[in-house]
Amino acid sequence: MEELKRQQEEALKVASEYCDKLIPGIENVINELKGEKLPDTDEFLKHILDGVNWIIGVFNGTKDLINADSEVIDKENVNQSVVALNAAVNDKNDQKIVVSLSEILVFINNMKSAAEKIGA
Repeated sequence: MEELKRQQEEALKVASEYCDKLIPGIENVINELKGEKLPDTDEFLKHILDGVNWIIGVFNGTKDLINADSEVIDKENVNQSVVALNAAVNDKNDQKIVVSLSEILVFINNMKSAAEKIGA
């Protein structure tokens, strides 16, 4: 059990550092989708989605530790945001992608905060 906790803490440390890079990336792609899309915006979005999926994987593997004392991150809210984002991406609807990414950004910021507290 202690080994699992150590691994979760290490994963959260790495996730916190990754969030430092992912958050500005999400903000940039949101701005591009709101305004002038660049030729590489869609490719950039794919990389952002890969990063979001990785953070969700870390959350799924550490949610018991993150939410040990109280519910810091609501898994159901995260799931709803992911479903909405997937639908928006599948529909190629930039406005809906922006809304969904904004919701995901809240999760990523919460994940970073939780990861910093636990994985530090």
